[in-house]
Amino acid sequence: MLTEKLEMKMLTKKMSCKRISKNSKAISPIFATLILIAIAVIAGVVVYMFTSGTLATMTAGGTAGTEKVAVQGVTLSVANGVTIYAQSTNSMTINITSVQIKNTNGDIACSVSAPANTQLISSGAITKIGPVAVTGITAGSPYSVTIVSTKGGSFVGSGVVAGT
Repeated sequence: MLTEKLEMKMLTKKMSCKRISKNSKAISPIFATLILIAIAVIAGVVVYMFTSGTLATMTAGGTAGTEKVAVQGVTLSVANGVTIYAQSTNSMTINITSVQIKNTNGDIACSVSAPANTQLISSGAITKIGPVAVTGITAGSPYSVTIVSTKGGSFVGSGVVAGT
C-alpha cells in the first residue's frame, strides 16, 4: 500500500510537471538574443544620427545654427569707431543687424545698429562693416566685437582700441 501511494504521488508530480511545461509559451534564447541585438543596433543608429546633426537638420530645417561667419579683422578707434571685416563661410547671404562691443569682463560697453542693408554675401567675399560710430571705449584697451545676424547668430572678433 505504501508503495502504491508513493507511485501515485510520483505519477501525479510527473503529470503536473508536464502540464506546466506544455502551458508555458516562451521564445528560444537565440531569438531573444537576436531581438536584443536588433534593439541595440537601432538605438546606436538613432544616437549617431542625432549627434552627427542629421536628425537635427531633418527636423529643424534652416536655423541660425547654419550661419557660418569668419570675422577676419577688427579696427577700433576712439575717433573713427569700429570697422569689421567679415565673410560668410557657407553658401548663405547673412543680414547683420547690430554690433556689440564687450570689455574684458564680458560686459557690453557699446551696442549699435549695423549700417542699413549690411549683408555678408554668400560667395565668401570679405565684407567691410562700418565704420560705425561707438561710444564708451577707451584708447589702448582690448575689446571683443560681436556681430549679430537677423536669425540670432553671434560672431566674435577682437581688437585693441587705437589712440585716435
